[in-house]
Amino acid sequence: MSIDADVIVTDRRRRIAATAFVSLLLLSVYWPSPVVSTNLLCCNTPLPVDDLSFLGREAPSWDLAFWWIGGLLLLAILQSGSWSRDDFVEPVRRVRQWRFALRQRDAIFAIAAALFVAVTWRFLDAPVTAFAEAIQSDNVEAWIRIINRLGGGMNPALIVIFFFVAGIVYRHTRWVRYAIAMSLAGAAAGILGQIVKLAVGRTRPELWLGPFHHARASATSFPSGHTLGAFALAGVLLFASRNLPLRVIAVALAFTVGAARVLAFRHWTADVTASACVGLIVAAIVTAAIPAEETS
Repeated sequence: MSIDADVIVTDRRRRIAATAFVSLLLLSVYWPSPVVSTNLLCCNTPLPVDDLSFLGREAPSWDLAFWWIGGLLLLAILQSGSWSRDDFVEPVRRVRQWRFALRQRDAIFAIAAALFVAVTWRFLDAPVTAFAEAIQSDNVEAWIRIINRLGGGMNPALIVIFFFVAGIVYRHTRWVRYAIAMSLAGAAAGILGQIVKLAVGRTRPELWLGPFHHARASATSFPSGHTLGAFALAGVLLFASRNLPLRVIAVALAFTVGAARVLAFRHWTADVTASACVGLIVAAIVTAAIPAEETS
């Protein structure tokens, strides 16, 4: 087989793997609904889960079927390409060559973001939360539930793992860089978010006693962990990817996750605004650290 033919076959396998992975993500959002629906059609056996159950929350034993499917996909990806142990180790070693620094434009954006968050906190939090309460309906709640599932649980980790493994197996080095950058950005944003949570100690909207009531750290709302992770991962794709549809979809999903957290009364508007800004700043710093020769 010629080199061009090998490239075509590898590219086709990569696209098939990406399609299968997107299907797995969608399945994770609705799991264990397929099991429940199948049971209603044929068996009517009493189950410890229902359509409102959330993967990884109610019945871990029932989640094994989902992870079995995910494991099969992982094995299929590993079997469909050529790779060695060093292929997985070398990209991690290269991270030592990355140089992380806060650039002037990052600092300016951080200051502008802090001012914008302060204005949002003062003038928009209460009105937006009141609007969210006014538009509540069964359809809105169903949409919120789906988006919260997409942005939480193991899904961010699954995305990183897919880009890393598939990128190595199919020799698509950009995917490997995305995976490493997303893992670093997500970890940094998560640690920073936990520090800020402990420092601010803001009550969630669902617990509020007044428009701007503060409470102990165990009930913290500022910032939003879901939104931090979503924008850290989306930010890496926004700043590093050359694929416009991928960038648009990533940012749109991140915005959707933030909106869902507000509509679910889990966070104030300022919480998700700050989280989006922090996630994007961290992603910008991480992607800027990648050496120029690795981005060509």
